[in-house]
Amino acid sequence: MLSKILNLIIALLLLAVLFIAIDASIDIWGGKEDVKEISVERLAGPERGGIFTDFIFSFELLSLLLIAALIGALYIAKKEGA
Repeated sequence: MLSKILNLIIALLLLAVLFIAIDASIDIWGGKEDVKEISVERLAGPERGGIFTDFIFSFELLSLLLIAALIGALYIAKKEGA
């Protein structure tokens, strides 16, 4: 019972710290007027090399490879654990 109360107190303290940090960040960043707009075209448009047009096949191939590696790792882990 005592550990549950202690866990509740710690969770409430962490929640309070989170709200204080969010409030402080609003005070720090709230008055900024020189904010630049960030868009996909600005970050990766054709003048930047066109990452979303030139390398889309490589990106999709890499994602399939990573999924296959993840499934293989899960299969090996389950086989050794059972």
